Amino acid sequence: MKRVVFIVEGDTEVSFIQKCVIPYLYLKGFTNPMNAQKILTNRKLNKKGGNVGFDYLKNDVARVAATGNVLITTLLDFFRLPVDFPGYTTDSLKLAELETKMKEAISVVMDASCFLPYIQRHEVESLMFTNMDGFNIVVDDEESLRELQHIMDSYPTPEDINGGEETAPSKRLMHIFPYEKTTDGEMILEALCIDDIRTRCPRFNEWMTKLEEGIRNDYF
Repeated sequence: MKRVVFIVEGDTEVSFIQKCVIPYLYLKGFTNPMNAQKILTNRKLNKKGGNVGFDYLKNDVARVAATGNVLITTLLDFFRLPVDFPGYTTDSLKLAELETKMKEAISVVMDASCFLPYIQRHEVESLMFTNMDGFNIVVDDEESLRELQHIMDSYPTPEDINGGEETAPSKRLMHIFPYEKTTDGEMILEALCIDDIRTRCPRFNEWMTKLEEGIRNDYF
């Protein structure tokens, strides 16, 4: 049985994986040890997290893989993804190709059968628009809640809410209420059901499906 390590960008993602995704997988019957950790960007200072370049990610994946008996996946935002990522694109509909290029680049330095790259379209805040359950906890103003509901109703899926500089999901939240990622974000995500997210967010669901299959098979 292999450990499962989620390599992510920040504290909100760590909380989401630790408090929502991992418990969900355990409820589905998986018993593998699992944990989430931020990307290590400065070994001497033990600095972690943030929107970091591909070399940092590649080094971290290789470092974790070297510990042995492990499966590794990522949770990264497409919004403001650094341009040094293999197959970099500004088209969010080409994320599958970008992830393939990432895996190919990782395979140059290690056996990539333990690695499942995943980039969230457009960012983790996209998932918060699954339904109003989380927003109802952190937002008191009725007009703000109506605006959030309107955004939800205006797109086929939460992952279609576009990711421009001023229209990314996180930017929209900041325009509607004083959104704080490390506090509000964690509370919103904790209030959501993973099955609801999977139903409404096709890329997230595809990742979870691949992740479950990989854990069962001990490789990706």
